[in-house]
Amino acid sequence: MSAIDNALHAAEREQSGLTRRVDEVLARAAVTIGNGDDEYLEREALDNHHQDLFDKEILNGQRRLKELVTSISHFRFLRAAMLSRFPAHSTYNKH
Repeated sequence: MSAIDNALHAAEREQSGLTRRVDEVLARAAVTIGNGDDEYLEREALDNHHQDLFDKEILNGQRRLKELVTSISHFRFLRAAMLSRFPAHSTYNKH
């Protein structure tokens, strides 16, 4: 039971931290992209490079967040299944 709880808590912590990081990268990317209709035509090469890096980081973060949602769901299911089959553990550190 403690292994399930540890894995669940670790996944939830990672999800929380990664969500903050992706939000920060989205904010930085929004600032560098500009707000003109033709901004992309006049953008410096270095700004384009940074925008590409932001895009890659955002996509990787969002991919990992999807994986974490699935993992957290599975850990919660395992926890519920464990508690339903072994009710004596119901007093064990409920989440």
